[in-house]
Amino acid sequence: MAPAGPSPLGAFFGRVFRGDWAGSVKAAAWPSGLIVALAVALSIPTYGQGDDIVVGWSDRLRLALAMLLQAFGGGFEVRPAGSGGPNGSGYGSDYDYGSDYGSDYGSGGSDFGSDFGSLDPGTQGSYTLSLVPLTVTVLWIGALILGARAARRQGGGLEAAVRISLVSTAAVLLLGLFAQPEVADVEVSSAPVLAALGALVMALLVTGGVLQRDAAAQWLAGRPGAQTLVRAAGSAVRAMGAVLLLCSLIGFVLYATADDVDGQALLIALPVLPNIGLHVLGLSWGAHIEYDIQGWLDFSGSGLRDRGFGLSGLEDEFGGWALTGALATGVVCALMVGLLAARRSAGRGEQATAGGLFLLLFLLLAGLGGVSSGLTDRDDRGTAEFALNLPEVLLFGLLWVGAAVLVAPYLLRLTGRAKAAPPAYPAPPGP
Repeated sequence: MAPAGPSPLGAFFGRVFRGDWAGSVKAAAWPSGLIVALAVALSIPTYGQGDDIVVGWSDRLRLALAMLLQAFGGGFEVRPAGSGGPNGSGYGSDYDYGSDYGSDYGSGGSDFGSDFGSLDPGTQGSYTLSLVPLTVTVLWIGALILGARAARRQGGGLEAAVRISLVSTAAVLLLGLFAQPEVADVEVSSAPVLAALGALVMALLVTGGVLQRDAAAQWLAGRPGAQTLVRAAGSAVRAMGAVLLLCSLIGFVLYATADDVDGQALLIALPVLPNIGLHVLGLSWGAHIEYDIQGWLDFSGSGLRDRGFGLSGLEDEFGGWALTGALATGVVCALMVGLLAARRSAGRGEQATAGGLFLLLFLLLAGLGGVSSGLTDRDDRGTAEFALNLPEVLLFGLLWVGAAVLVAPYLLRLTGRAKAAPPAYPAPPGP
């Protein structure tokens, strides 16, 4: 009796491990090198330490990596190293450099150093930061697409996608293990396993989509419904990219022209530009930016709980021109979504699907684009949260996107840029 052959799954993984690992390493070098390059750029400034350098370049590099790896789901936690420093102080007086070093990180959404610099000796707590630098996520995905396309030109298939994903995941895991420095009796944890798992999922989806593009196109050819959904999703992603680019540029210009913003602060803001753009878009559409600061992190003592900043606050703070500019930004962004959906869609149903998918993507990114931090010590704690109000994002997004999807086809017809095929909507009535 002939021995049984390997199962289909076993045969697949056999092809994976016998394949071209050198080409997979080359493809994975693009996104991995990008993370390292960004961390090196962020670690060059000394962040106000002056001549007394406490956090050297290598420690700044590891801290920057820990911050950047949150783009894949990693964490950022600062806690006492071992049993604490001299005299039993977990966060001793040597950590005073943090008030300068972290103040610039705070411009990107983190009050890392300023929170710890204010702690008294003897503190035995921990500080956590939750911030997804979406610039890093987007650039990493883009670099992974470039590497996967190079592998596809060489005939790579699904096996190559698995190899590239495994190499990219291993690189993120190694960087996460490296990004755990110990400075001035405190240590930083970057949750490297969580970051690696997040990178694995994203890499499998991206590389699988690129390398299996032809097979997916054949599968969709006989399924009009799925093809419509995929085309609408492509329109939604394109619209989100265009809108975020505009809003991020507006947010960066406004931030760069603010008082007391130097080059280091601008550098730190770059990894979170899409986060800033999401808040600009939400505010322009009428949603509130909410902040909740309690406990130790409320250094002003004003009890900032469940506060919000919306269009009315924008007018009170900066005047009517700021309100006009915000509303104009909202109109332009909504029209961009509607016009892209109208130009790329075959009918009203696909346009509505593209608008709905855009809104779902906006809700997802708005949920990821906020900032939260926590500071605990024995019997006391402090929290700080800064994010868009998601129910308002959903409500106002429905109004703006729905109106844009409704009006955009008529605008295209009036400007003579409508598709040659007869549209699936009635012609506007005459005068």
